[in-house]
Amino acid sequence: MAFSSIIIAVLLLCLLASGSIGPQADCDVYAATGSNFTVRLQHVLKDSDSLRWFQDENQIFYRRSKQVIRGKNYDVDSTGSLKLTQLTKDKSGRYTPQVHRADGTSAGDLPSVRLCVLDPVQKPKVTVTCDKTKVTFTCDAGQDEKIEWFMDGETVAEKEKTLTRPAEDVLNARFSCNVSNPVSSEISQPVQQDCIKPCKYSSQCQWVVEKTDHCAKSKWVYEVVCVCVCVCYHLSIVHFYSIHLQINTFLLLLFYSEADHSGIWIAVGMFHI
Repeated sequence: MAFSSIIIAVLLLCLLASGSIGPQADCDVYAATGSNFTVRLQHVLKDSDSLRWFQDENQIFYRRSKQVIRGKNYDVDSTGSLKLTQLTKDKSGRYTPQVHRADGTSAGDLPSVRLCVLDPVQKPKVTVTCDKTKVTFTCDAGQDEKIEWFMDGETVAEKEKTLTRPAEDVLNARFSCNVSNPVSSEISQPVQQDCIKPCKYSSQCQWVVEKTDHCAKSKWVYEVVCVCVCVCYHLSIVHFYSIHLQINTFLLLLFYSEADHSGIWIAVGMFHI
């Protein structure tokens, strides 16, 4: 007997872990907090009938003939359907009607509704994390919210909170995530990876030209050839840009590397007397 109880407990734990059972597993209908919902009475009432509504085991409305004994007259509509307004999570539960005729006989078991009230999802935000040559996108979805990823507007296979790609493969791709629950959905603003930045050759070379031009105005004037070399290691592209300046017997060496190693800028001064 004890062994059987252990087996049942283990099975229940497995079901809970897999999501087969839970607070939302047996919901017939969902509604968002702050919204209104009407639980339909699937029975044609007579004026002489008495009507009760229960939330789980609690009686929340009772009307005998036309006299309201519990609740308010506006809690039900003209058909006897229950009106729930400005829903809060404590309004979740099973709603069951009972109808009795004037002679006290029951109208039978009438259909009940299991209502689950959920908060609408919040608009998500995608954050970007760099790890060497990989980039990870993270969607800040809440618990029990479904996730859908988009790359340049097209859905991708992953459904988890994080999405990882080689940075080289998604240099200019735009990623967004959509989160949803049974009552609402929201999509994030698209973001791009910033682990690898493509070289902006013209602006980098201009930076070097400005620096070397400053040297040309000094008293060390003779002849120099300055070369700007722009390197993007992830693209294996090298571009050259050269200028001629006058400078004396002076060796000019400018070297700059961005902290994230997305590019290398070099200016070399070559001279002769």
